[in-house]
Amino acid sequence: MTGSAGGLEFSHVVGATERWEPRLCMDDLVVLEPQVQSFLGAHDVDSRAGYVATLVVEEILRNLIEHTPPDASEERASVQIDVEPGVVRVVIEDTRPPFDPADGPTLDVDAPIEARRIGGMGLHLVRQLTDSSSYAREGQRNRFVAEVGRR
Repeated sequence: MTGSAGGLEFSHVVGATERWEPRLCMDDLVVLEPQVQSFLGAHDVDSRAGYVATLVVEEILRNLIEHTPPDASEERASVQIDVEPGVVRVVIEDTRPPFDPADGPTLDVDAPIEARRIGGMGLHLVRQLTDSSSYAREGQRNRFVAEVGRR
């Protein structure tokens, strides 16, 4: 939206969307993370929402990469981030076997560290820090959507 008030020109981004299609490999994740951070910063996303949105991208893609066989590392995921006035929405789609992140085992944060199973902290953080998330299997694609409120 653009306009003028009292002789001053102004511009306010009502919404912005960016989309990436990284390969399911660490090389692409390392390149993607600063691009996500730059996009969020360019649209004045507050530090908490920016941190959580970046964490969602990192943890969900890292999980996909960890469970992708080496011969399938050329497969791609789709990462879309929508910045709206009150929310940042992260949409991640892939063609790997079905997996709902909400179905992953819960992390027992009260157990002593030495008694905890290895792994699971990333999905735990995604569940705890996002305001909402959902998963759907649409045809041959997994679709994970997480929303983080802006402050």
